[in-house]
Order: sequence, then structure tokens, then C-alpha cells
Amino acid sequence: MRMTSHFRQFLGLGAIAALFVLGGGYAQAGKKNDTLLWLTEFEPPTYDFYAQTNREGVVLAKHVWDTLIERDLATGEFKPHLATSVTYLNPTTIEVKLRPGVKFHNGDLLTADDVVFTFNWQNDPQNTKVAARSRTDWVKNAEKIDIFTARLHLKEPFAAAMAFLESSVPIYPAAYTKAQGSDGMSRAPVGTGPYRVTEVARGKQIVMERFKDYFGGVRGQAKIGKIVMRFVPEHNTQIAELMAGNADFIWRVPKDQAEKMKGRRGLNVTVGDTMRYGYLQFDITGRPGAAADPVRKLEVRQAIAHAVNRAAIAKSLQGGGTVLDLTCYPSQVGCASKSAPKYDYNPSKAKQLLAKAGYPNGFDVDFYGYRDRQLAEAIMGDLAKVGIRARLQWLQYAPLRDKVRKGEIPFNFMTWGSASISDVANSTGYFFAKGPDDTTQDAKVVDMLKKAGAEVDVAKRLAIYDEAHAVIARNVYWVPLWSYVYFYVMTDELRFQPTPDEIPHMYRASWK
Repeated sequence: MRMTSHFRQFLGLGAIAALFVLGGGYAQAGKKNDTLLWLTEFEPPTYDFYAQTNREGVVLAKHVWDTLIERDLATGEFKPHLATSVTYLNPTTIEVKLRPGVKFHNGDLLTADDVVFTFNWQNDPQNTKVAARSRTDWVKNAEKIDIFTARLHLKEPFAAAMAFLESSVPIYPAAYTKAQGSDGMSRAPVGTGPYRVTEVARGKQIVMERFKDYFGGVRGQAKIGKIVMRFVPEHNTQIAELMAGNADFIWRVPKDQAEKMKGRRGLNVTVGDTMRYGYLQFDITGRPGAAADPVRKLEVRQAIAHAVNRAAIAKSLQGGGTVLDLTCYPSQVGCASKSAPKYDYNPSKAKQLLAKAGYPNGFDVDFYGYRDRQLAEAIMGDLAKVGIRARLQWLQYAPLRDKVRKGEIPFNFMTWGSASISDVANSTGYFFAKGPDDTTQDAKVVDMLKKAGAEVDVAKRLAIYDEAHAVIARNVYWVPLWSYVYFYVMTDELRFQPTPDEIPHMYRASWK
């Protein structure tokens, strides 16, 4: 393997050592062999989609399984996919008519039995492997009507049903899953998707090949013959492999490293917005766990909203991102408000508001975070300019989340990806509807969100969300910050288009 001195300097000694250790296994990658080698950081703890919540697991699901409906990535419209129609018979009954002739990877024919099994198995309390019951527990039970017709009986009206059906409920083969269980599905996943799994090597890689009997549907036929997703935890090692021609695609590349690779021969660097966003959260509930704190005063929260230069931070430290005014991502259904106020960057106004709140000289406050320390410190720098002296308290995600839920933290910086669900039911509707992460407990907002969540009339639902967003923004229950961007680096032989859902849809990719 030949390396220039400039290449050695870029990689560093550790990455070069890793390159020689790993490099021999990648000879079959690339356009010539119709094999896309994708290096990614994390391996899912299991390949049973329903038994994990890992991002790579969500990505794999889009390639191995299909859902009843699919979102058109160009228009955002929900369209029948495994189904030919998905129809409300009444507010708590959804009828599904399946597309005839769809095959699972093992040759089994998709029928209503598979739809019924998927929902009822995931909602069975004895199925202890389920990692996130919220994916399906809004359905009371599923019923078979005939071989290609099933009905979903909901516990109560659930307006976000279509968004959940699209993103969170891949259909499993009933006979195979009953025989193999969750562990068997992890060892040898079987779906109807554009790619079938041909190898699972735990701790190393999963291999998928284009499914020749794929029905197409909204997704269409995959164009690349084989995808190898290999798990390489270190970004430097990933970059070394890509630059040596031993890999084709890496993602979530740190901004500074991605920018170093711009313009390099044989590589393309692409940046894409995502649904994941950052936010500042305040606990104003008055729970005994949190001592009386300045952030319980509205003027203080307004001051913080005006103090943080969100656009500048996102541009300089992330390389982009959408500045947000609402507690959701703009493409989510219901993420719009004509009534909600906006808070521009205005340090002078922030100081005036602090003085009005009784803090003309500012104050000291503990400020908690768990990721993206550079961003947290930039926020703190802007706060310091108006007199708010934030003391950074850095925790792991799980302990921080638990403290937030107990009311022990008045002020924190966190992120949320909505599980790629294109509906505010899983953003605003999650954080402000009296759930475990609702640090405001505003009864009026809770009532509005519950009504919106049950309203299947789209116009009425959007009007309720408009009002709820306005109340949240007027009271500055959060300071929404910015969406996150991902940097993708790939061989220039690959044609790839990023999408905001944090899912690289490789069945849409192709060789140039």
C-alpha cells in the first residue's frame, strides 16, 4: 500500500497502523465489484429491529424490511407501500389492504397474518425483548379480515398513525418469527425489503445483497448489488480506509475532518440537514428537587433566548443547520405557527430583560450537557456576554436524562431526533404532554396537545398545534436552537443524496 508523506501527515500514526491491520479485507469494494462498503461507528446490539433503538438499526430496517406506507422523499407525502390502501373506517379503526404478490426474503408470501402478528407480537407483555413499545402500543389489537386485508383497532384516536406506520412499524414474517424468535431474527434477519441479509458477523459487519424479487413500491428497485456495513468505531480509521480506496462511504464525519477532505481527488464531501435538533430546556415546575432558580422567571428565559447567537454558532461550529423557532423540525406535520413569537439575537435586549427580572449584574447558574461540548461552551460564551455565568456540569446521557426527569436540573442543553418520525406528536407532543420529560407541566398545553393528538381532521389539528406552539414560545419553555447537519464523505464514483431523516437511503444510491 503506497502512501505519500502528505497522506501520512493527514492520517496520523494511529490511523496508519489501523489501516494496515484492516486494509487487506476490502479488495472487493467499489463500483467495479458493484459492492458499496460503508463504514459506520456503532453496531446495533441486535438485528431484531424491535429489540433496539440504535440509529444504525433504524437505518438497516429501511433496507431489510418494508412498512405499510412510505414517505415520498421528494414531496414528503405518505403513500401506500406494502399496502394498496390504508384507510380510516372510523377514528379508531384503520383498514389495511395489502399489495398481492409481495415476497419475504425466505420466499414466504406477505399476507394479513404477518401484519396482525407484527402488531400483536410487539404489544404482547410477554414479549420482553421490545425496546420501545411506543412504536405500536397505540394499537389495541390487529385483526385479520381476509388474506390481504387487516384492521388495526386503536386504543383511542391517534392522529400521528400514518407517520408511525411509515417510520416505526416494519412488517415481520409471522411464521419465520414465531419459529425463530427475536434471537433468530437477529442472527438471520428476514424482511421484504430491497436488500436481503446474506451475512451477519457480530462485531464486524453485516452484508446485504439486492433482493431480485423485490416488488419496488414507493422505494423502487435498488441499484447497487451489494452493501457491506462494517463497524469501525474510530473516525480516523474510517477516514484512513476511505482515503486509501478501501471503503466507499462514511458519515457523521466531524466538521474539521470533513473540510480537510474537500477537493481531494477521488472523494466527494456532502453536507445534509437532519431532523435532529438541539434545545435549551428549563425546569419551571417548582418540583422540590430543583432549588429556586432564576430560570423560573419569564424575563430570564426571554433574555437567554435573545442572548444566544444561534445562527453564528451553527454556522461556525457545525458548518450549517436550520435555526429553529419552534420545538420541532420544520418538515414534521404540525410544525408551524403564525402566532408564535420569535426571539432574534439581541444582547442589549437580553441585558434589559435581566435587569427587569432583578438581575442587573447577571447571575450564576449550573448548566448541564452530555454531548457536543464545543456547542455547549459557545452557548455559555454568549450567555457570559450578557452577565449569565454558566457553570458547565457534564454528564453521560442516561444520568442526565434521569436527573431531568426527577426535576433536579433547572437548565440543560440536549438534543432530540424524533426517531425520524415526521410528525410533531414525537417532538412537541412528546415533551409537553405531561410525559416524563415534560419540565413545564403546563395544563393548558397538555390539554391542547392531547386534543391535537386525537384529532384526525388535519385542518383542526394544525390549528390546535398553532396555538400550542404560541403558548410554548410566549412562555419560553424551551429555547429551540438549530438542526444538526451531517457530513458525508464518499468515493466520487457514488451518487448519493442525503435526507433530513438521519437515514442514508442506499437503495436510492447508484454508481455514476
